[in-house]
Amino acid sequence: MKRIYYIFIFLLIGGTLSAQTIDDALRFSKHDYSGTARSMSMGGAFGALGGDFSSLSINPAGIAVYRSSEFTFTPSLELVETSNSDVNNDKYSFTVGNIGYVASMVPRLAPDKGIQNFNFAIGYNRVANFNREGFLMTLESPTSRLDYWAEMSNGTHPDNLYAFEEQLAYDTYLLNHDDDFNYITPLYPNDVMDQMKYINEKGYIGEYIIAGGLNVSHKLYLGASIGIQDVYYKSTSTYIETIFGLDGNEIPNESALEEFAFKEYLKTTGAGVNFKIGAILRPIKNLRLGIALHTPTYYNLDERYETSMSSQFTPNMNDQPEFPVDGDANHEKYSEFVARSNFDLETPFRAIFSGAYLLGKRAIISVDYEMIDYSNSEFDDNNLNRSISESYASTHNLRIGGELRLNPNFSLRGGYARIGDPYKGVIDESYESYSGGLGFKQNNFFFDLGYQFREYDEDYNFYPGSDIVTMNNKNHQVRMTFGFKF
Repeated sequence: MKRIYYIFIFLLIGGTLSAQTIDDALRFSKHDYSGTARSMSMGGAFGALGGDFSSLSINPAGIAVYRSSEFTFTPSLELVETSNSDVNNDKYSFTVGNIGYVASMVPRLAPDKGIQNFNFAIGYNRVANFNREGFLMTLESPTSRLDYWAEMSNGTHPDNLYAFEEQLAYDTYLLNHDDDFNYITPLYPNDVMDQMKYINEKGYIGEYIIAGGLNVSHKLYLGASIGIQDVYYKSTSTYIETIFGLDGNEIPNESALEEFAFKEYLKTTGAGVNFKIGAILRPIKNLRLGIALHTPTYYNLDERYETSMSSQFTPNMNDQPEFPVDGDANHEKYSEFVARSNFDLETPFRAIFSGAYLLGKRAIISVDYEMIDYSNSEFDDNNLNRSISESYASTHNLRIGGELRLNPNFSLRGGYARIGDPYKGVIDESYESYSGGLGFKQNNFFFDLGYQFREYDEDYNFYPGSDIVTMNNKNHQVRMTFGFKF
C-alpha cells in the first residue's frame, strides 16, 4: 500500500493549537481481527463460524455457537521489518493477542425447539498493533525543510512564530529576517542537503469484551456485545539534514551550516466504547450465514506533543553576518511548553456479511466481507471533518479461511485477506495478507499455532515540495493459543 505522509502534524490556526489530525481518524479506525491463533491462521474469517473468542470482535453471535465453557490465552510474537535505501530496521514485540472466558449454560431439560443454551463471555482481543521502527533517506536534495519554514514564517514577527517548528528554527539560528520580516536561511542557492528521518512507533488498541448470546433450535444464533477499547500510541521521530559533501568526497556547500535535527514526540492515550449485534443462520445442516453490525467506537483521547531543534555550524567560519551564532557552533532549543489536548473521535459504522460451509467433520471454508466508510469518521471539529470527507472513502475488506481436519486431534489451516484502500484519489493503501497454522486437541485441552505475513509500501513527504521517499514494511506474526474446555 502507498500513502503520502506529510511529516508535519500540527497547525497554528488563529492562535489555537489543533492537536488531532485526519491521520488519527484512520489510525484508530482500522482493526485487525486476529486475536487467537486459529482466527489469524484462517485470515480472520470467523463471522459465520463462531466458537472462537476472536469471533466476538467480528460477529458476537459467534458466542452462541459454543456448546461448552472455555478459557483461552494467546501470547504473540511480532516482527516488523522496514527498509529504505538499503537500510533495514527490525522491531520485535511480545504481546497478548487474546485472553477470554466463555460460560455456556444449558438448561437441564432443554426443549427440542427454542432456546437451547445461553452463553456469556468476558475477555480481551488485541485489534491493532502500532509497533515498528523505520529509517527514511533522500540524498542530495536540492530543497531543504528550512526553505519551507522560511516561507511559512514570512510576514510574521519572531515572537509570533509557530512555537513547535519555526520558532525553534529561529532560536537555533536556522532562520533570520529582514526589516519586513521576510525570512531567509543560512543556505546558499546551490547548496544541497542529505535528508534522513528515523521513526520509532509503539502502541496498540485492545478491546475488552462483554458478550452474551442465545442458541435457538440450533438453527439461529443471536449475540450482542459491548466493547471497551483501550488506546495507546507513541511516536518519536528525528528528522536530520546534513550538508552534502561532509565526507570529503564532494565539493562541500558554501554555508557554514553543517547539520540540523528536528525531533518530535507524540503520545495519544484514551478509551472508547462500541456496541455490536449479530446473527448466524443455519438454513441447512452444513451452511452458516452471518451478519454483524458495529456501531461507531466513541473515543475520548488525550494527546501530548513536544519538539526540539538543534543546529551545528562550522566553528570560526561564519561569514554570514545576518546569522550571528554568538561564537558557539552548536545550538539546541526545546519547545517552551508541551501541547496537551483532549478530543472526541467517532469511528465509522461497520457491516460484516459472512458465509461458511462445513464439509462434514473434515473441512471448513469460510468467507467474511466487510464494508466500512472511513469518510464518516468525525471529530468535534468541523474543519477536520471536511478534510476527512474529502480524503477518505468507503472500502471493502475480504477475508477467506479454510481448515482441514486430518484426524480427530489434528487440523491444518490457511487464510487470505485483502484490505481495501481507504483513500480517495491516487493514494493506494490496500494490502494483502497470507496466513497458515495448525491445531491440536486432546480431551479438554487444545493448542493452536498460527503465522501471518503481510507486506506493503508507504510513501512519505518530509515537507511539501520534497521528494517522495518509499518505505517497505514486512510484518510477521506468530501466535500460540492455549485453551481449556470444561
